[in-house]
Amino acid sequence: MQIYEAGIIIGGIPVISANYINPYEKDEDLIHKCALLSCILNFAEVLISPIESFESSKYNFAFKKSEINTINSEIIDIFVYLILNKDEKFNKYLEKKIKPLLGDILDKFKVKYHGRDFSYSTQFINFKDIISQILFKYKKKLGFQNLGYYIQKKKE
Repeated sequence: MQIYEAGIIIGGIPVISANYINPYEKDEDLIHKCALLSCILNFAEVLISPIESFESSKYNFAFKKSEINTINSEIIDIFVYLILNKDEKFNKYLEKKIKPLLGDILDKFKVKYHGRDFSYSTQFINFKDIISQILFKYKKKLGFQNLGYYIQKKKE
């Protein structure tokens, strides 16, 4: 498996995206992609039930949803997501390996940023490094072939 992207969406807005394949992706593309993911997740939750993963012809997507308090004590939805290459082992790994990884990212984010004003996404830039550290920790456990350009550049 290869991770293409990991990120966090709060209230339908991407606050963090670590793109490991194309680190120079335009911000507009990221916003459109995260808006689409939010719409799909919310649509599925309203119509059917919450979804934790889905697949396309090229990619596997994994999600974990929770809630977080804002600076005004308002509770809003938060999603952590992974986009991976399509892999036949994805469903096998989802419950025991991928969900704990997503939970680890989500828990660390919630501890660090609980009660913040989430409208200023620049405050979360350093959390990309934490995501990369978590992914690196899980690399062997999940059998990731490559964590992409971003992590390789950080190691040099």
